[in-house]
Amino acid sequence: MSWNPRRVLIDLLNQNRPVRAAKALRNALIERNFRGRGVAEGLKFADEVRRTGDRRFCFVIAFNTPWVIDAMARSWELYSSGMTLVVVDNSPKQSARTRIEEICRARGVAYFSLPRNWERHPNRSHGTSMNWIFHNIIRPMQPELFGFLDHDCFPIIPVDIPATMEGKAVYGSKRWSTSDHQAWFLWAGFCFFRFSAMENVDMDFNPRFIHGMDTGGGNWAGLYRLLGENDVVDVPATTAHLNLGEADSGHQMLGSAFLHIGGAGYRKLVNAERYRRLVSNYLWETYLQGDENRLVKEL
Repeated sequence: MSWNPRRVLIDLLNQNRPVRAAKALRNALIERNFRGRGVAEGLKFADEVRRTGDRRFCFVIAFNTPWVIDAMARSWELYSSGMTLVVVDNSPKQSARTRIEEICRARGVAYFSLPRNWERHPNRSHGTSMNWIFHNIIRPMQPELFGFLDHDCFPIIPVDIPATMEGKAVYGSKRWSTSDHQAWFLWAGFCFFRFSAMENVDMDFNPRFIHGMDTGGGNWAGLYRLLGENDVVDVPATTAHLNLGEADSGHQMLGSAFLHIGGAGYRKLVNAERYRRLVSNYLWETYLQGDENRLVKEL
């Protein structure tokens, strides 16, 4: 790897205590402002969903990619049992929010549009969105089970998450801190929880970069470190290839049931139209029963 003086300077600044303190204050102010907006709408939505009688929910945070939400809704319809899908929209583009809401309405999926999130860092944007959902929707709902799934992490064979979580507190893909060999967190794109096990926990899905943990690492201190080995279902992540020819890129399988194509909201390769189409066509032809079931043709 070539030496990058800009990266070295940034790393040195991030290790400086006053710089870290200033950044922490900035992030806390952004988080507090964001979490305080749209609360009444969140409570109303929580009440509406609770009245359906459902008690187990999977939240997917949408981000600018209607074709991904179309595939997610279809895969959930085909393969998941026991949990209700809820799409919560964190898209910066209003046109994407409009299209995603239309898809959810057509697919019969609950949809909620978050307040505009001004956090620019993708990991913190994801973490603050998860925090907003937990504190303004999940906690008022008090479900039996809840979880978060990346918008591009699809079930591809039948799954029953509630059955897998029987007698367990959390279920997900465990990631270890790069600076503390004892610390770990569940990857934010695949994590499920028994609400009674963290009812009194001040959940925080933000990253803890200074402690070597990505989005979700904020829950190590208040939750994960208190769990025993028998409380956790850890799903291994392995590399998967999609047979896309020369354009193929490594993706992930979580266990044998979830395919994570990765980076659908921001990665340059997946944002290339040709590659998006290759991935989308592969998903629909291989797992989602063909193109005739697809709502979003434009990529």
